[in-house]
Amino acid sequence: MKSKTKNKEQSNIGQEIAELETGLTELGIDFDDAVLERFKTYLEILLSHRATLHLVSHGDYERISRRHFLPSLIAFPYVKKHGRSCDVGAGAGFPSVPLKILLPDLDLVIFEAQRKKANFLHHLISELDLSGIEIVNDRAEYYSGPGFDLVLLKAVGKIDRLVRVVDTLLLPGGDAIFYKTHRVGEEIERAEKKLKKRRFRFEVKKTITPVEKSPIALVILRKL
Repeated sequence: MKSKTKNKEQSNIGQEIAELETGLTELGIDFDDAVLERFKTYLEILLSHRATLHLVSHGDYERISRRHFLPSLIAFPYVKKHGRSCDVGAGAGFPSVPLKILLPDLDLVIFEAQRKKANFLHHLISELDLSGIEIVNDRAEYYSGPGFDLVLLKAVGKIDRLVRVVDTLLLPGGDAIFYKTHRVGEEIERAEKKLKKRRFRFEVKKTITPVEKSPIALVILRKL
């Protein structure tokens, strides 16, 4: 039974990597075997924690590339031009760790308030042999260190509730990127007063994810 389970897992990982290659090509992102090997290790680590830590939805363990890796990489063109960056509430490492694998020079801080998930991220970064990443086991709103050029926010809450935190974290001229669905209009309307008050300009980039072709929107806030 264990042998069958292991064989199925390896088959699934092979399919995941094939979908990842297709998606990276669709996104126009260059990659090599070392990149694919890191993503393979990432998949193996996620699967090894499946029974002990809730990192992704149960059904998503069979489609991590199309549901998590590739959607995270939608922001690649906007992230690669930035310097010091942070990810608010990364959990399983999305979106920042997939971006870091492809942008190894990215100077990254990951905020994760849950101890178990922060420990997971420490283990993940070590196993992936990635440098230039700091894991902060605390809420981003309590941070008082140097500011950031870029803030990444995926599945962490509504824009209007996070404007103040983003304002605290971002340096002037910096960007915050929210990952949202195409139905983000009402959320932006609710946040508009706060955005104007704190001198943020915003734009919405609507597209679809590679492979799965699901609608996704990036809401990019620029701090003036």
